[in-house]
Amino acid sequence: MATRLIDIAEKAGVSLTTASHVMRGYTKSKIKRETWDHVLKVADELGYRPNAIARSLKIQRINTIGLYTGYGYHSLRDPFLAEVYTGIQRVCSDLHYDFLVHVDIEGKEPNEIRLRLNDGKVAGLVVYAQSGDAVVAELARTRMPAVAIADRQELLPSLIADDADGMRQLADYLWSRGHRDIAYLTSHVKLASVEARSETIARLIAERGGRCTVLPFPQMNPGEFLAQWRVSEDRPTALCCWNDYYAYQMVRAGLDLGLRIPDDLAIVGFDGLLDTLLPARNLVTIRVPWEDMAAEAAKMLLRLLDGETLPSITTFPVTLVAGDTA
Repeated sequence: MATRLIDIAEKAGVSLTTASHVMRGYTKSKIKRETWDHVLKVADELGYRPNAIARSLKIQRINTIGLYTGYGYHSLRDPFLAEVYTGIQRVCSDLHYDFLVHVDIEGKEPNEIRLRLNDGKVAGLVVYAQSGDAVVAELARTRMPAVAIADRQELLPSLIADDADGMRQLADYLWSRGHRDIAYLTSHVKLASVEARSETIARLIAERGGRCTVLPFPQMNPGEFLAQWRVSEDRPTALCCWNDYYAYQMVRAGLDLGLRIPDDLAIVGFDGLLDTLLPARNLVTIRVPWEDMAAEAAKMLLRLLDGETLPSITTFPVTLVAGDTA
């Protein structure tokens, strides 16, 4: 017999209204933090599934796929997210599913977020989050069907780009053009994909007898960074940026300073998300087929819902895009 709200209220020793507010995530109610946590713990112990799921089970179908991003940021102007949204929506349109993006979760506890994500509105989730995300751990613990994209999640089937091969291609490209001193500008956010990129290029360049210095992408203005680079005695001859957006920022700053790119400094990116609104230069980059990957993540999720066992890691190939910045 399914657990009801009244069962939770009775075991937790609270009113039905309190139990209802907690399970609905109604944070404007004046429920004490310890009471809130206690009700959630009791709900977990009883294996409570919200009414939305029960209603969905009656019709034996939930025709909605959700997207959870652990970064609290959604914008169709973001080239990466636009690719992900488009890929998922493409599959949903073909298979007559709806697509729900979860946004009202910022600042909430992982278990509260998990309850919102697992409230019966979606059949499963495509997840874009840092490795070790606490919400992902909650989703895995409660066996919410989910597939991760971009960064590997140990607890979920994950669809990732071949970051190591991408960096091998960039290393080959830069080395063939005489670059022996390279700086890799990494993200300020700890991402498994970016760490794989930085570790790979540093190792490959070192194995060839060159030098690759891994630096956090400067918090200062890129122009200030390049002005300091210009007067450095042991400055690198090439900058490898963790994504195209920051590579283009460096290209723009370099042009503003009068640098000859790539003669004075070579600049390369990663992702293949080329923005025509940025400098009119052809960036050397690694193209990752993010839209196709997002579409495949949605298809994998549907196979998971059909009971298929998915591989822990699925890797998509990437390709070098030649240009005039390196």
